[in-house]
Amino acid sequence: MKKLLLSLLSLTVFQNHAQECAASVVHSDNSVTVLLGNGQRYSWGLNQFGQLGNGTLTAVTVPTLTVDDGTWADIRHARMHSIGLKTDGTIWAWGNNELGQLGNSSMPSSVVPVQVGIDTDWVEISAGNLHSIAKKADGTLWGWGNNGAYELMPGTTSFYSTPIQISADTDWAVIHAGYFKTVCIKNDGTLWGRGRNNFGDVGVFGQATVFTQVGTDNDWAHISGARSAASLALKTDGTLWAWGWNENGRLGDGTTTDRSTPVQIGTDQWLDVSSGNFHSIGIKQDGTLWQWGSYGWIDGGMMIPNYHSPNQVGTDNDWTAVSAGYSSSFAMKDDSTLWAWGFNGGGWLGDGTTTSTPIPFPVIECSPLNQGEFAANELTLYPNPVANVLHWNSSGTIAKAEIFNLLGQKVKLAENHSQIDVSQLQAGVYVIILTSQDEKVLKGKFIKE
Repeated sequence: MKKLLLSLLSLTVFQNHAQECAASVVHSDNSVTVLLGNGQRYSWGLNQFGQLGNGTLTAVTVPTLTVDDGTWADIRHARMHSIGLKTDGTIWAWGNNELGQLGNSSMPSSVVPVQVGIDTDWVEISAGNLHSIAKKADGTLWGWGNNGAYELMPGTTSFYSTPIQISADTDWAVIHAGYFKTVCIKNDGTLWGRGRNNFGDVGVFGQATVFTQVGTDNDWAHISGARSAASLALKTDGTLWAWGWNENGRLGDGTTTDRSTPVQIGTDQWLDVSSGNFHSIGIKQDGTLWQWGSYGWIDGGMMIPNYHSPNQVGTDNDWTAVSAGYSSSFAMKDDSTLWAWGFNGGGWLGDGTTTSTPIPFPVIECSPLNQGEFAANELTLYPNPVANVLHWNSSGTIAKAEIFNLLGQKVKLAENHSQIDVSQLQAGVYVIILTSQDEKVLKGKFIKE
């Protein structure tokens, strides 16, 4: 039976191993979801409100299949809840529901996805702090959840437990639910916002209880600021702009002065930016990675210094996308690997530990699994399945043995050996990559009992 299982795994799992790479990542507060190239979504995080939707309130510290059933078009995380858009045009939500964040008109929270209404014409979603917004196929904009800062509607209603239309306009292009604010871009490139404006969060002077245009420019392209009173935005020419609360220099303009209207950050062109709770990260169009603001007090010290303007992270120039959360950061490279760094007190960096680090490390490392085919005729692994020590027979002297899980994460390394102890690995299927002294690469797969 075990031989049959191994044979089936050879056909069903590793035939498509080239697709097991990161395609995108979403990170907010304590929750992370990564979309793989094969369409599967893996999530992890504190899960104290059931934001992972896996039926529990238990923390998950490694990438794990949670709500994935192959039907999700998008998943977004807020502070205490999450929302998902399915391919059939329905919206689902899970987590805390004290302020109607789940949009299903019932007060109990839910640790599994529950449908938001019955409509099937939703095309875009965005999760803010305690509210969510969504766009329909006809271009109309809807929202539910907290309204204490007028992020949805004017008036005295403190929250809405079902979706309500929050604008009569039908020309919304990019929607963004932020920290007690809603900021969106219209088809004509103009920027509009509403909600709390204590620090200039919305980008206008005075109150913003209704959608108010931010400046007069018509070349806005991207917005970020889901869990911060600061906002970042990119224009179509790639320039970076920021406004709002500038504590610890999170706007990146070299000061700590709050800005009530957008100010340009340097003169460089940017590919992607993301605003976390206390810091910001971005990628310039040359592929370099930058960060500014504060990661806070980590493990008794300032592990990552405060920066009032963008400061380069490392020297690599192959970064493609970023997502910032609660004093932690994620970034993708052009080889579809996913990297993480920052505060890891809740295990949300995804490496199975609570060890914080100022240096990016690979969380999903797909490249080794994509280089060539398995040389099964040149490598024999035994015993297989294995409980404790895995041995191999191969031609040549092996200089290095690396073991990867099915997400491409390296879980074990040995040098100059003909065997490797796998007793501490969790039960499952793994890939072993052996590199000989003459740099020949052999690949195999085994089952850990």
